[in-house]
Amino acid sequence: MSTPVFRGEYFSIHLDTMNTEYVETGNEVLVVPLTAEEEVILTVEPSAAFGEPTLILPGGSTETGEDYVETASRELQEEIGYVPGQLDVLGTLRAFSKYLTVQSFVYLARDLRPSRLEGDEGYTIQLERVPLSGFEVLIDSGRLLDARVIAALYMTRRFLRNLE
Repeated sequence: MSTPVFRGEYFSIHLDTMNTEYVETGNEVLVVPLTAEEEVILTVEPSAAFGEPTLILPGGSTETGEDYVETASRELQEEIGYVPGQLDVLGTLRAFSKYLTVQSFVYLARDLRPSRLEGDEGYTIQLERVPLSGFEVLIDSGRLLDARVIAALYMTRRFLRNLE
């Protein structure tokens, strides 16, 4: 049992029975779009939390009546302009299990075909392609800092290795 302390548009803050605060928010999908050339298409979007552009993967929350596969496909079309011919489930991530309720359902998108849907972002999304084999360069340089994205890229490598 918990007591709501704050309710916002995207999240709420609760106080549990041990007086520990935690953030409750809806679950999300996180999609690794992989081209035929084995490049990952990352998005460059503003970070409200850090006040600077951040490299992340396409993804977002489900809309009413949508399942996670539909959400993954829609988000790809809105954010990078592609629809996947194949979506593989890679697993589930929890970014900060102790204080944040969100779960990220991670998918690998392959056989990408151009298809654009209008998104709800109030800004322009930049795209950056990086080889799946060499994304660590972005980590080493400090450009890729999002732990969910890093984990999803390693999950993708492992998944593809197991297909061989």
